[in-house]
Amino acid sequence: MSEDENKVWPTGLTLKEAEEVHSYLIDGTRVFGAIALLAHMLVAISTPWLG
Repeated sequence: MSEDENKVWPTGLTLKEAEEVHSYLIDGTRVFGAIALLAHMLVAISTPWLG
């Protein structure tokens, strides 16, 4: 059984494919963080529980 040296263990992706998936993961995390920050700011403005 020959193994392809371009594959990244254990996913079976090539290095380029793994980097592409990683970039999508980072972008998705940034979008989620921005939406969460906006939601928390709207809640803090609408219900000022600290003041």
